[in-house]
Amino acid sequence: MGTLHEEFVAAPLGKIQVLRGGTGAPLVYLHSAGGEAAGVEALEQLAERFEVIAPIFPGFGESEGIEQIDGMDDAVFHLLDLWALLGLDAPNLLGCSLGGWMAVELATRYPERVERMVLVNPVGLYLAAAPIAEMFGRSPGELAEMLFVDQTHPLAAAMHAMDEFSGDVGKQIDIPIELVLPMWKALGATARIGWDPYLHDPKLRGRLRRVTAPTLVVAGAQDGLVPLAHAQTYAAEISDARVAVVEDAAHWLIFEQPGELVALTEAFLAEPR
Repeated sequence: MGTLHEEFVAAPLGKIQVLRGGTGAPLVYLHSAGGEAAGVEALEQLAERFEVIAPIFPGFGESEGIEQIDGMDDAVFHLLDLWALLGLDAPNLLGCSLGGWMAVELATRYPERVERMVLVNPVGLYLAAAPIAEMFGRSPGELAEMLFVDQTHPLAAAMHAMDEFSGDVGKQIDIPIELVLPMWKALGATARIGWDPYLHDPKLRGRLRRVTAPTLVVAGAQDGLVPLAHAQTYAAEISDARVAVVEDAAHWLIFEQPGELVALTEAFLAEPR
């Protein structure tokens, strides 16, 4: 598998952490509200065929500048600044959940800056008949049940273990803190963009006609956060888009089914345009 190396770039908002590795056509990964990138198996596999570039959004990881982000307009302009700093013209995008929403917002405003998109369980839309489940205020264990089918997955198990932690510092619980702790920091950053209105842009659906990039929407069949109707709506209203549903996967499909996501992504990006 490829290895992603950490670097930092000086962006207008401040220092931005970037994970980068591999060779080939650039593939930019836009992470979910969990802020994942380092050590993600799917990205390391993709780095065998692509130059994978995973910028960490302000407020996540070690990236600065979240206090200057007030909504999706700010997020999109930040991405454009990164494109310039990283020498990108119109890269392929792989966006997970919150990152998928950002990818679409960029593609509606500046369609010429996106080659192709793979959206994994993207948020961003409001569907009255299929609302996104509430994630803020949930216990770690409740979130695990929404994000994973397999509750024995190491990250899901760690989230359940956090529920068991009662504040007794002498209690021994095996929690991979390098995975879990950044997630809680990331929820605060997510709230800057997705608190009100909740995880959507009221104008986005009406702008999907502007997307020109061929798009694959990948949905976990058992997603407990975002109903399948959201993936279907994106695919129906983006002119060149389709849905792939992955079984035995919930919202964090990138962790539960990395091999399937890599295979779908590689096959889609290899298709003639």
